[in-house]
Amino acid sequence: MTTEAGTQGCLALIACKHHLEEAMAALQGFDGGGDLQDKLLTLHARVEHMHDQLRRQAARRRTTAQDEPRLMSTSG
Repeated sequence: MTTEAGTQGCLALIACKHHLEEAMAALQGFDGGGDLQDKLLTLHARVEHMHDQLRRQAARRRTTAQDEPRLMSTSG
């Protein structure tokens, strides 16, 4: 079975975002956790940006693949 280019990267970034969200939620109950929460939030935004870029690249690849003319063999 093959996977579309970018799929594994997207899945890894989604998992990363989920873990960061869990870490931020866990810190809510701690005094002084605000600074670390801010850092995690910044990291989460960077991972989200990476995920968006990867999705756009995959969409461009799909569009390019659909627009390319198909090679047809001719028997002669």
